[in-house]
Formats: sequence, C-alpha cells, structure tokens
Amino acid sequence: MHVVGIVGRAYYNKDNQDIIQTHDAVRRYLYNRDDVVCLTLLPTEKDCLNNLEPGEDKVDTRLDYLLDMCDAFIVPGGTNAYHFDEYVINYAIREDKPLLAICLGFQVLCSMFANERSKFDMSKRVDLENHLGKPDEYKHEVIINRDSKLSNILLENRIPVNSVHHDIIDFDMHTIEVNALSDDNIIEGVEHPDKKFIMGLQWHPEYIVDEYSKKILDSFIK
Repeated sequence: MHVVGIVGRAYYNKDNQDIIQTHDAVRRYLYNRDDVVCLTLLPTEKDCLNNLEPGEDKVDTRLDYLLDMCDAFIVPGGTNAYHFDEYVINYAIREDKPLLAICLGFQVLCSMFANERSKFDMSKRVDLENHLGKPDEYKHEVIINRDSKLSNILLENRIPVNSVHHDIIDFDMHTIEVNALSDDNIIEGVEHPDKKFIMGLQWHPEYIVDEYSKKILDSFIK
C-alpha cells in the first residue's frame, strides 16, 4: 500500500470563509486504486504565497513526521500557493520520493529553479483563447520532448490536454528540464532528470482521466 500526500488547497464556504481541504478531483484521480491511500497535508502559514519568494522558515517543521509517512506527493492546482508547497517539493527532491506538481503546483516547482527568481511574474498572462478552457474538455495539444521521461511514459510525440490556467512560465530555469510545450511555445511540463519521478504539468490530468492520464498516474505510483 502506498501513502500519497496531497497538499491542501483553499476553498470558500457559503460564509466566504477560507477553508483548506483536499483537492477533490485529485483525490478522485487516486480513488479507484486499491494500492493507494491519501493523506491530506495542510499548510501551516496564515498568509498565502503569491510572489513565490523563498520562505521555508515560515513552515512548522513538526509536520515532518507526516511527510516521512508518505511514499509520494501531489501538489495540485488552485488559486493560492503557500510556502508549505515549496517545503514539500524540497522534501520530495531531497528524499527522492515521487512528486507530481499540477498547474499552480507546477508553477511553484518552476519558480524554485528559476535562474532569477525575483523576475517571476504572477501577472504574466497567456492567450486566454488558447489556454483557458473547461477542465473536462481538451483545449490544445502539447508536444512531448522525445528525450524525456514523460516521453518514455506516454510513448507519444503529441497528446491533447485540457487547459485551465492564467499564468505562464516564461523564464530560464536550471536543473529541471522542459518535457512538454504547447503549439504556441508555452512551457507545459518539466521534470528533474536526476530523480526517479519529480514532474510538473501545467494541464490537469486529474480532470480528464484518459489513457495518457492513466499512464502518468501508473508511472507515478510505480
């Protein structure tokens, strides 16, 4: 049995209270597997991280015992990121535990390896016509780098994906490598070449569980 830690995301209830809970689509992405149990990991900071500057000192390290219990991690999409996201990502890289970072999680992962992190711009927007669609519908294709781990997983050069994001990654990065691009040259995926499975995707495989999403999930769990 594998324990997958899912970083919590903020939602608003009917009283407009900010509630941190498990990303439901990600939970359902794992739900039908009989070899996985999910553990929700809640950020400890009060303030969200919108400028994505380093701040691991703001995280309560007493949560490490929960991370030690996990075999792998998912950092999902959402509206607000926290320093805890970065803390979990760094833990996964350091311990070489599988990590799947999706949409906002992907952007946090990329920002951590930016050559000039101060230039990360949360106001940089994509062409909404091409990239902002419904989560359960294909919006465009991505081109897969033939020399990437993602290519070895999918065994395809191009795949259709959904697209539900406003911000883009348009800066130079070190260590991690780009494994997927959109037709209009937007970075759609990255991976760490020296780790078993450290991967970030701009699209949402949990919303369209097609053959490609299943291959990614199977590889992540394996």
